Amino acid sequence: MKAMSRSVARSLALLVTVTLLATGCASPAASSPTPSAAGSSAPPAPTASAAPILTRPVEFVISTGPGGGSDLYARLWTGIMTSQKLVNVPVVPVNKPGGAGAIAFQYTISKIGDPHYLMVTLNSFFTTILVQNLPFKSSDFTPIAVLAKDPFFLWVNADSTWKTAQDFIAAAKEKSITVAGTGSKQEDEVMFRRIEKLAGTKPFNYIPYDEGSTVAASLAGHAGGTEVTVNNPSEGLGLWQASPPKVRPICAFLPDPPAGAFQGVPTCKSQGLDITDYFNLRSVVGPPGLNDAQIAYWGDVFKKVNDAKEWKDFVTQNVLVADFRTGADAKKLFDEYTKLHTDIAIQNGWYNP
Repeated sequence: MKAMSRSVARSLALLVTVTLLATGCASPAASSPTPSAAGSSAPPAPTASAAPILTRPVEFVISTGPGGGSDLYARLWTGIMTSQKLVNVPVVPVNKPGGAGAIAFQYTISKIGDPHYLMVTLNSFFTTILVQNLPFKSSDFTPIAVLAKDPFFLWVNADSTWKTAQDFIAAAKEKSITVAGTGSKQEDEVMFRRIEKLAGTKPFNYIPYDEGSTVAASLAGHAGGTEVTVNNPSEGLGLWQASPPKVRPICAFLPDPPAGAFQGVPTCKSQGLDITDYFNLRSVVGPPGLNDAQIAYWGDVFKKVNDAKEWKDFVTQNVLVADFRTGADAKKLFDEYTKLHTDIAIQNGWYNP
């Protein structure tokens, strides 16, 4: 009886083994789609490389307060992203003014490897880091895109008796003129110190404000005694087009006369102020440590922003110099601006390497 049980047991075990082998061998064939079903098969599961770049809202950091040039640009770009559905998550402008940009820079650089943070730059991005001896360099950030170069104009109050750059220079040789700009030792002060040296004027009494819109408003109301500014076109256009006008552009620091809304404004070069090579860089960076896929993703998004009609119309209206760049081309221009502002800071005694 015991012998028979062992025999039956061996037979059952053999049967189970054969069945399992047969099932295992048959399963691949059974799971393979037939020619008639291949076209309707479900798509393959996403691989790790197809994972979404963005999984939560993005912060677009602005180093100035509301109303300034950087704020205007960041909000315009994010508006285009939203209206054209260029990103799959909200992109939220976040103002972090203070320290001539230092607060925004320190905040952004702390988000290492995170593509959910972007920062709009102006030239303080290059000067502030140097003159405040911050514990990082502009080259530590990840270049994303350059969209345009923003020219400077020479602005006066609409009631000013100065009609040309020569009028302004003649007055500035007789007394110290009160001028205003965005921040201390930033792009606006760079322009005024350059005018001093080029034209041989008395030192300007420079008043720093937090953003370009406040600078333009100070000129419109003569706040603090402001007599002249070098606001970018977009920052002064509204006050010039007001009824009655509050400010007036004397000339443009451009190699050729401007068009768009500023057609008819002469170049400063034609009036004896030969400065045609300095622009405010309107660009975007990310924190350190972004990978190639993240950089390519944002570069593609900003290429679409650059191609949008809304942006192209803005460029024309505000006489921006279009110069779209991403990747290595963007980094090359950033490196050039870093060297330029290092030289400027040394020449003005703002930085001692």
